[in-house]
This record gives sequence, C-alpha cells and structure tokens, in this order.
Amino acid sequence: MIKKLQALKAKKGFTLVELVVVIAIIGVLAAILVPTMLGVVQDSRITSANSTAQQVKDRTTEFLTKMDAAKASYKAATTEADLTVVDGVWTLGATSTDGEADWLDGKDHWGSEANTKEGELENKDTVFVEYIADSLSDLKNAYIKIYIKAGKVVGVACVDGATSEMDVPDAAAFQAGSWDGFTGKAGVKDNVVIGTSPALTTAEAAEG
Repeated sequence: MIKKLQALKAKKGFTLVELVVVIAIIGVLAAILVPTMLGVVQDSRITSANSTAQQVKDRTTEFLTKMDAAKASYKAATTEADLTVVDGVWTLGATSTDGEADWLDGKDHWGSEANTKEGELENKDTVFVEYIADSLSDLKNAYIKIYIKAGKVVGVACVDGATSEMDVPDAAAFQAGSWDGFTGKAGVKDNVVIGTSPALTTAEAAEG
C-alpha cells in the first residue's frame, strides 16, 4: 500500500504554465495553417471548375467537327449558347446568333425540346444537347455559357453546382484572356467559383 502511494506521488502532471504554453503554440499553428488550407481548398475548386469547362469545350468541338464531317457544318459567324443542368437534366436556355441560319443543312442541331421538330433529328449524335449530356453524364448541376465564332469554340464558362443563369465572363473576356468581373483571385466572383476554358486571369494580372 505504501509503495502504491509513493508511486502516485512520483507521477507528475502538466503545470498550468506548461498547459498555457502548449495552447499558445497550437493557437499560433492554427492561425498560420487555417488560412493556408482554405486557400488550397479554393484553388482545388477552381482547378476542378476549369477542368469541367475544358471538358465542355472539348465535347462541343467534337460535335462541331462531327457535323462538319456529316456535311452539316456550322455556318453562323458568332453564337452564344446557354446551358443549364438541373439534377442531370440538360436544357438549352437560349442561343443568340448573328442572324444567319446556324447549320448548313438547315436543321436545328442544337436540339432543345422547344425548337426541334419531332422526328427530324432522332440520332443523339446529331443533336447537341443530347450529345453533350451523354458525354458529360457525371455533371448534375451547372450553368454553362459557350461562345462560338466561325465554327470554333472560343470560350466556355461554367459554374458547377448552379441551377440558374449566373454572371460569367463574356466573349470579349475570352478574346482578351482576362475578366474584370473576378473579385479576388482569378476564377472567383463573390465567393462563386467560375471555371473557364481557356482559363482567364484577372484584369489586374493581365495589365501587370
């Protein structure tokens, strides 16, 4: 019994000063690491969003090439196309062109439910919305803006997770390679991550 008491007395705990020092060190480390980790998370989200925009650009280019090979080349000089994805369902919101007929064969290969005649385009490989939805089936919610000039995709902006129209870079931004709408770092506007392809910089970075 005496030996047990002696053993208990021999054990020493942390003093109050030691505990305060340890807590202070942890606090300093947290103050340094937390902002850094938040920046890393945001950077990874921007990279992911840019990757999605690149995939949309690649699939759109593939579709235009396919149509060209099928003698249904895209002929409008400039086009802006809005796409919204909600729970995996793709919808073509609007296409604004320069007034020319879009496709050389006269058919509507955009493929929105509202303006595709029943039975006119049954093959999903010749209907853009169905083609890209099939190619990017993992994308469940997003707002996408596609800019086409002379049959080529000049830029794509994508807000992953959005379910309605968002403020994204315009065609002029892709021509300039930068957008003054970014707040903070490139790829972020008011805490909303916007993927772009080609990836845009901030206006300040472009000037510097």
